[in-house]
Amino acid sequence: MSEAERPPHAVLARSPERFSPAAVAAVLARRTGALAFDVLPVVRRSWGVVVESGPAEEGEALAAELTAAGQPALAAPTSLLENPAEPAIPTKLALSNEGLEVLAWHGALPPERLPWARLSALCAAGLETRSRTTVASGGPGELAAKAVRLGITLATGIPMGSGAPRKERVVESRDRALVLDLLFLEPSRSLRIEAARFDYGVLGARMAYSAELNFLELLAELGTRAPRALRGKGTRAILGKRPAAESAYESLEDLRREERWLLTLSALRAAL
Repeated sequence: MSEAERPPHAVLARSPERFSPAAVAAVLARRTGALAFDVLPVVRRSWGVVVESGPAEEGEALAAELTAAGQPALAAPTSLLENPAEPAIPTKLALSNEGLEVLAWHGALPPERLPWARLSALCAAGLETRSRTTVASGGPGELAAKAVRLGITLATGIPMGSGAPRKERVVESRDRALVLDLLFLEPSRSLRIEAARFDYGVLGARMAYSAELNFLELLAELGTRAPRALRGKGTRAILGKRPAAESAYESLEDLRREERWLLTLSALRAAL
């Protein structure tokens, strides 16, 4: 088959553990004449899918260059890129030697058993959540003034107004929401465990009082049950008990881009 007849190829980093956006950006910068600093944000957003689609021969050459630079890579037809299915959200699980059994869902879905051999990737993430609350402004001075007015009212029976309009301010609070996507192949299936609304009874005597500790325990158990499943950046950070920033993702869309990469690697059986 001539180069003109070959289908477009994608280029993928082969090893999630060794993937370095900076190293990949340096290779791309040398090839294009661009600054690595300018290329780096694009590489980070694309995760391990270094090139989405391009001529097959160029893709193979880039894969070889990345591999030589310590970033193992491969070129494969773009048509083989996987897309994770829309996630269903289980609330209660049971684990056996054969597989994972979903006992209850968010939504009217029947129980389902999924074999461990089909579990292809474990992708945990910390997502920043923000909430805003409107509160009345005040402080020690305002509280003291209210106490004086109340005392005068009680002593004289004459209601004393505040003398000033009530002020309000918006307070923004930030928190971290933990999620875990379980990606299955043959056929494609995606389950999303939301740490804050999941029944951790599956842990039995190991269940703690903290949702975050239970989440870590469940993640470790699932990793043990499916040792061949690929682990995303957030999963490796949480299991390694590294700083929360290392398991943070900008958004669910960011997480899904990593999942697309890992699911494709698993489908190709190309990960190191």
